Amino acid sequence: MPERARLVVALSLAMVTAASIPPSPAFAQGRGRAPANPADVTAVIQAYRVLEQADHDYQGHRIKAMEHLRKAGLILGVTLKGDGKGHEQQGNSDSQLKQAQSMLQRMNSSKVGGKRHQRALTHVNNALGELQTALSIK
Repeated sequence: MPERARLVVALSLAMVTAASIPPSPAFAQGRGRAPANPADVTAVIQAYRVLEQADHDYQGHRIKAMEHLRKAGLILGVTLKGDGKGHEQQGNSDSQLKQAQSMLQRMNSSKVGGKRHQRALTHVNNALGELQTALSIK
């Protein structure tokens, strides 16, 4: 067999072998961890963005909730920053806090397990507590 033909066969075999081995989650993440549940990531990001736009008049509880979500985001592999410039009417702002609460409660009721989910859920539950307190302030 000519040299070139042997090379083509060897490369073809290598490509078939490489294509048949699925990449490991550690390889996909590059950090030795399985990827975070996309639904968890989405819930935390969306709730943070809604709170970012809400009014600032909640005696610090809105900010505390955002800080808990920032910590949950770090566990899930996302960095959340910013405080927005929300100057909503109180009713609109209350609706935004309730919307964020609803998003986070869905994550709380998720059947997905795993250590990252549970660690992030601790911060999500703390954020829910802060939102409950914030909504009780009039």
